[in-house]
Amino acid sequence: MQVITTHTNTDLDGLGSSVAAQKLYPEASIVFPGKLSRNVEEFLALHKDTLNIKDLKGIDLNQVKKLIIVDTKSPRRIGKLGELLSRDDLDIHIYDHHPWAPGDLRGSTELVETIGATVTLLVEKIMEQNIPISSLEATIMMLGIYGDTGGLLFTNTTYRDFKAAAYLLKKGARLSVVSEFLGRPLTDEQ
Repeated sequence: MQVITTHTNTDLDGLGSSVAAQKLYPEASIVFPGKLSRNVEEFLALHKDTLNIKDLKGIDLNQVKKLIIVDTKSPRRIGKLGELLSRDDLDIHIYDHHPWAPGDLRGSTELVETIGATVTLLVEKIMEQNIPISSLEATIMMLGIYGDTGGLLFTNTTYRDFKAAAYLLKKGARLSVVSEFLGRPLTDEQ
């Protein structure tokens, strides 16, 4: 069994990166390690049925042979899935845009570069391999890029993030959906 996961309190880059990773690992299921951010929860309330997401409680950890980790390398941030890390037979693949830190996981595959969003790294792989994506998948990936780059305005944004965003627009990403999930002001109660 192959599992794609990300960090606890999953944000839009974690979600977008998970969906992008699933295009590269079509046999893998997305398993979130814990709590989701509010906008990810709201998005999944509408679209979860269209994605191959499994509940962590329904996964037999003993059956996991490959763990694909996106948007983190920290063993502390993958929740209960961290129990897998002591196994010698586990193949770990890592995709992340955060700089290396002491204690970070290592994998047989590591794509770690400091750019605006992890999903950009994965979209580049999708582009290289000419893997088809749907409009919904492009929109989810765009949410990740926009979420972590502040709509391509944060100083961590690179030309590669712009290039990936342009590709996703070409593939049917809907900016109206992106703005709906990113542009929500807080309510008075919040």
